Amino acid sequence: MKRILLSLATLFFSLTGASADSPRFKFKTGETLQYHIDQKTEITETVIDEKTSKPETKKVATALDLVRQWKVSDVDAKGTATLEMSIIKMRWEQKVGEAEADVFDSAKPDELNKSVMAKNVGPVLAVLTVDITGKVIAVKETKVGPAHRFLADIPFKLAFPEGEIKENWTRDYTIQLDPPHGTGEKYAAKQTYKVIDPKNGFLIYGLTTDVTELPKGAAEQIPLIPSMQAGPLFFHAESGRYYGSRLKIEKELANHQGDGTSYKFVSTYTEDFIPAK
Repeated sequence: MKRILLSLATLFFSLTGASADSPRFKFKTGETLQYHIDQKTEITETVIDEKTSKPETKKVATALDLVRQWKVSDVDAKGTATLEMSIIKMRWEQKVGEAEADVFDSAKPDELNKSVMAKNVGPVLAVLTVDITGKVIAVKETKVGPAHRFLADIPFKLAFPEGEIKENWTRDYTIQLDPPHGTGEKYAAKQTYKVIDPKNGFLIYGLTTDVTELPKGAAEQIPLIPSMQAGPLFFHAESGRYYGSRLKIEKELANHQGDGTSYKFVSTYTEDFIPAK
């Protein structure tokens, strides 16, 4: 009997393209998935002052704190979900040098920012379909930029392979630079996922991101740096749910605008699933 059951299990997994060691997303119609995101970025740039011909350094620090929501409006027979994305609350702060920080806080909007808040905090901003591997199948609607951005920066950071997961796997995709960062240039990119030992009931994967067609000029590389995230991702196999990440980018370019200039980009990204109360 055990041999027959084993054969049936093997047949099932071969037909579905899955295996006992292949975690999958499990979406339920009507559920709402909320994530708290905390991202801090510091850009330090040194350029040559045209008047004095001396190097001048400027720092720009940005802090973003928001809660993003994915509402599962539908799930088909294959487990592919239709997700509605919205921002529940957001606080954005930017400080240039020693100047006073600019702040946008959806909890305390000033008169100038009320209209911006009404458009970006609360309403559905995008509608996507995502399959059980985490892959974006289609972008049905977006009010926050072109659809290709969701194909590059996927909703839950993880995109499992179709078959069995071994030590590592890769995801190939394309980065397209739109204004003001570019004019539609496309660059091949690759994310590599490495299996790390499970901990506290969570599967852990190490993520690295590489732009495989990186331009030779340092200045042309700058718009691509924010895509080069690396760090651990956390997934709960039993519930089929992405639980968060701890990602970092640290990149420095020398002579991006001639001798004596430099550009340094440092960013930390923390995302945590918010359990339903």
